[in-house]
Amino acid sequence: MKVVVFGATGDQGRAQVRALAQAGHTPLAVSRGGNHASAFGGEVQPLRADFGDHGSLARAVAAGDAVFINLPSTSFQAAAPLVAATAAIAGAARAAGSRAIVFNTSLPVPRDKLGFAAQDARHEMRRAVLDAGVPAVIVQPVVFLDNLLKAWAWPSIAASGTIVYPHKETLDVSWICHDDLAALMVAALERPALAGSIFDVGGPDTVRGPELARRLGAAWGHPIAFRSQSIEDFCAGMNAVFERVATLEADRLVGELGRIYRWYNEAPEHPFKVDMAPVLAKLPVTLTPIATWAARQTLPGPIGGPAGSPAA
Repeated sequence: MKVVVFGATGDQGRAQVRALAQAGHTPLAVSRGGNHASAFGGEVQPLRADFGDHGSLARAVAAGDAVFINLPSTSFQAAAPLVAATAAIAGAARAAGSRAIVFNTSLPVPRDKLGFAAQDARHEMRRAVLDAGVPAVIVQPVVFLDNLLKAWAWPSIAASGTIVYPHKETLDVSWICHDDLAALMVAALERPALAGSIFDVGGPDTVRGPELARRLGAAWGHPIAFRSQSIEDFCAGMNAVFERVATLEADRLVGELGRIYRWYNEAPEHPFKVDMAPVLAKLPVTLTPIATWAARQTLPGPIGGPAGSPAA
């Protein structure tokens, strides 16, 4: 199939473009500039579209047979334009007779709205996709291992060999990598009988912070420790990282992040913990253990040395 990938130039989208090509599909990689073919190579076709231009979204959808939807984070961006863009993509898919939509929520989404802005926006997007009249599957990942190489996590690993993250030490987390999310989405695409399904997805290992640190340290050949970061410090750091691109004003951004991370840590439903056995029975994918993921990474810099630059 020709698969239109919205958000193709983001980290999650890039992994999906690779997975689609490896599975024999033709990815149509969407960006605002539409001039990024050299970034992918192979059988990847670039398309131009902007979430604020619904006509361009419809033209992009019409170029393919199916659609992967990835959207900017509603933790940092205004939700209304992105909800409207999702509805426009879903409507365009119906009009074009698309064979399938696979929507990546990019974060855990509970069954019911709980008053968290980022998740509630994803609820509305999810409903627009499922109500579009196109066979659709929703994939809802938990925390990404790849985040550990980013600007809000890597510097402390590089400088002191310490993962500093806003998870309490007893929090069970089914860390997933971008490549596994992509593989699960391709598996969903290829199984039309799963239309209407919503899958919470994680990786094969559910661990707490200290065990995560131990496994990464063993793979990277350097002792790694884990320190539970205060949610206040985490929110301030994330605001500093995203202040140039966020469309939410700082107080609202920090307040919403703080509320949702307290829920992640304390919710009785354990939103970061996923039993993947029933998922893999329907989406038969070989998942990547934490140690294997770690061994495959090109680290942004030496551990225990200068912090260096976070991964792109």
